[in-house]
Amino acid sequence: MIEMSVGRVAAAYAANRSPIASGVAEAQAASPLSSANRTDAVAAGAESDFGGFLDKSISQAVDTLKESERVSLAAVSGKASAQDVVRSVLAAEMTVQSVVAIRDKMVQAYQEIMRIAV
Repeated sequence: MIEMSVGRVAAAYAANRSPIASGVAEAQAASPLSSANRTDAVAAGAESDFGGFLDKSISQAVDTLKESERVSLAAVSGKASAQDVVRSVLAAEMTVQSVVAIRDKMVQAYQEIMRIAV
């Protein structure tokens, strides 16, 4: 199984931030809001950014799997090379392993949160 480091996930998150969210963060930094209001606004922006990041990642994973299936079917009919099939199958395998690793990390984080005594 592929281990996803926190640094790689953070880098992917930073690379996929929308310009709207960065504009919101800049506007919040320039406004004279209290720190409590600014923290709430940043948390709301982070939620929508992370949700958008997850939506985009999931749709990319589904697209990769569909493309791999399309190439495999083309190979069966003799319209795709073995190299294309291997490339697409490996991409699909890495995508599935990444999705499973992310799912496992999310379940682990949820279990840790549930163990916290309030």
